[in-house]
Amino acid sequence: MAKGTAAVILAILIIGAISGYFFYTRYVQGTVVLSITDPPQVQLGSGQQYDPSILHIYLTFTMTEIHQGGFGNSSNNGWYAIAGSQKTVDMISVLTIAKTLGSARLATGTYDQLRFPVSAAVVTFSNIGNVTYSIPSDSLKVSITGGGFQSSPGTTVNLRLTLSFNNNEILAMNGHLTPHATARIVT
Repeated sequence: MAKGTAAVILAILIIGAISGYFFYTRYVQGTVVLSITDPPQVQLGSGQQYDPSILHIYLTFTMTEIHQGGFGNSSNNGWYAIAGSQKTVDMISVLTIAKTLGSARLATGTYDQLRFPVSAAVVTFSNIGNVTYSIPSDSLKVSITGGGFQSSPGTTVNLRLTLSFNNNEILAMNGHLTPHATARIVT
């Protein structure tokens, strides 16, 4: 009889532990904080990031999403909003100081990509004013370096999106900008 009671108690403990584990990993979430910067990349011969006639580079993101690995890469599976509302960033203002775009609570898992539709790209020149540019496919998708990161309950991950442009491409004023983007974990 004592063996039967011990077996029942052991079974209850095992079921409780398994249930607790699944609750903890599914409902107790980690946090990701996304910031953006335009890293200093001095143009040869000028000693500056961008030509002095470029006063502002405004990018408007309609939203920013992060992808959880293991869900494939289809249009909606595994994508979660970090910044769900429209944000406009002056890339000149983030040359030396990163700006937070948003944060989100994430379920336990590996997150490997960012995507963000760009609804507007406007460069303000000192001599001619605003010039509108387009971004290829009007959306950017960036893999997170190192294969991504693991979100765990109670942890916070600081993710930095670096986005920069070619000075000569801006000055050519051909209507197109091709950003150079990376995403990495920062401490």
